[in-house]
Amino acid sequence: MKVLLAGANGYVGMRLIPILLEKGHEVVCLVSDKKRFQERTNFGHRVTLITGDLLREQSIEAFPADIEVAYYLVHSINQSQGFAALEALSAYNFVHALDQTSCRQTIFLSGISNGKSQSKHLESHKHVEDVLKEGKSALTILRAAIIIGSGSVSFEIIRDLTEKLPVMTVPNWVNSRCQPIAIRDVLTYLESVMLNEKTFNRSFDIGGPDILTFKEMILGYAQIRQLKRHIITIPFLPSGILSYWLSRTNSFDYAATRNLGSSLKGEIIMHDHSIQDLVPSQCLTYKESLLLAINHIQAENNE
Repeated sequence: MKVLLAGANGYVGMRLIPILLEKGHEVVCLVSDKKRFQERTNFGHRVTLITGDLLREQSIEAFPADIEVAYYLVHSINQSQGFAALEALSAYNFVHALDQTSCRQTIFLSGISNGKSQSKHLESHKHVEDVLKEGKSALTILRAAIIIGSGSVSFEIIRDLTEKLPVMTVPNWVNSRCQPIAIRDVLTYLESVMLNEKTFNRSFDIGGPDILTFKEMILGYAQIRQLKRHIITIPFLPSGILSYWLSRTNSFDYAATRNLGSSLKGEIIMHDHSIQDLVPSQCLTYKESLLLAINHIQAENNE
């Protein structure tokens, strides 16, 4: 089966490619720079590369006409200004190009809504969903909260905070509940819904078995690493100040940390579990997810 992957350079995309190849699919990756992509990966000639900047429609190389499934994994979490407009434009240009093919299904990894206090980041995801729905192919939406895996933004922020700061002064949103999911389980869902007609034109929440506050997630990491950490909550501490502080103490920029904090101002937990009826899966616990991520990092450091 010929599969198109937009967002191949991203964290999830890079993890999904080898799974699709292992399943015997012909993978076509949309990238902005072929040379840079080849230098970053070891996929070699096992994938077909087409170039294009989704923000500039005229730069997009024609998609193969016989594409059957397309993954849309494009996000702008590191953008601070105007990211919603950029995400909408990217989605629009993608749909316009994809509609020239015989694609049967588009699969989009989105974010779980956090209710009344919807962040601009999650609102943008919802707008992208609406744009993708206008395409000719059936749309399957998978909505996740916090993804845990070595290299994921959420995990690396938790890791940097806990490893570097014995005492943390944080705002109230660290007490908001969320439902983390292991990257391994996200990839399982992404692959399993492929051309499953029961998932066409539907959206699904996906998450692990644990519902935790962000504070509990930090302390859970600390426990595994045998680190003694203290978290002091200040009710009226502005998220923007914390995001700036975080960007100074970890490897992520201000926009990434602010977007995470904004998302956590409300609960981001599964509202329905219907995905289990179609893709039965025993998801990893938060602790199991952390152990896998930490072991992966340690193995890389020992190479």
